[in-house]
Amino acid sequence: MSLLDSLPERVHVVEMLPRDGFQRLDEFVPTDEKVEIIDALSDTGVDEIELSSFTHPKAVPTLRDADEVATRITRRDGVTYRALVPNLRGMERAVEAEVDKVNALVTVSETYTAKNQNRTREEVLAEMDDIVDLAHDHGIEVEAGMGTSFYCPYEGAIDPAETLAVVDSVVDSGVDEVTLATTMGLANPVEITERFTAAFEAHPGLDMGLHLHDTNGMSLANTLAAMAVGVDRFDASVCGLGGGVVLPGDMSGVGNTPTEDLVQMLERMGVGHGVDFGRIEAAAHDVSDRLGLGLTSHVLAGGTVEGVLDTVAADGEED
Repeated sequence: MSLLDSLPERVHVVEMLPRDGFQRLDEFVPTDEKVEIIDALSDTGVDEIELSSFTHPKAVPTLRDADEVATRITRRDGVTYRALVPNLRGMERAVEAEVDKVNALVTVSETYTAKNQNRTREEVLAEMDDIVDLAHDHGIEVEAGMGTSFYCPYEGAIDPAETLAVVDSVVDSGVDEVTLATTMGLANPVEITERFTAAFEAHPGLDMGLHLHDTNGMSLANTLAAMAVGVDRFDASVCGLGGGVVLPGDMSGVGNTPTEDLVQMLERMGVGHGVDFGRIEAAAHDVSDRLGLGLTSHVLAGGTVEGVLDTVAADGEED
């Protein structure tokens, strides 16, 4: 089978900027501005938006307005609005906010779990049953977002058996979806292929996604590898803004895959995605200007086919 034969007809794009991106900023983005940005993202055609995190305000102060954001945004038909929940209390807040879906956080690495959630992995997994039950009682879908599925900043390479064991556990809890996260952005296409293949073999038909970071420049290659083995849902963030809050040292600024770069690749490959490229590009420029980010993606830097050809043509005219 060729690569072209293995690609899905359509993939689902999940926008992570309002949660993963804003949590990484040193300064608090005013609630009014967050609402404006989310409303603009809602008009781009992305399938889902992770609007915030229902975590303790002291843990992530830049998202301390999660409840207000959830109630003030204009919800568009066809867009799923989800939020991250680190525990049962977060799930209770998500119910009050009437989100469509939650990203129930679990981390494969024991060390990272302790530092990020101040609990053991087994304690987090034990609570997953209660989170799923409460969510489903209120018609809310549950995705298990699995951090450090490939590498951990404290433990190094994660044993594939450990990742699969966590997949087994959350599936047993009744989650609707599972997403493997390249928290450090160090995974390569072979590791992506092997880990997703093992998960699909253990759980045929499981709805699986990939949460992308781009430390080693392989995130789009990893997207391609994941699509080739059946993954059709991808988390990305406008301008590539995002990253974990407990990564040590220089790793604290690890960025996500820019949504505009992901959409451009899908567009050029002829893979359906439902996103209006012009609108997501405009949203990226707007966010970059608002937050003073500069050129943080290939698209923002003019790395589109049209942009490059126009530049070459202009240079030719000058010669």
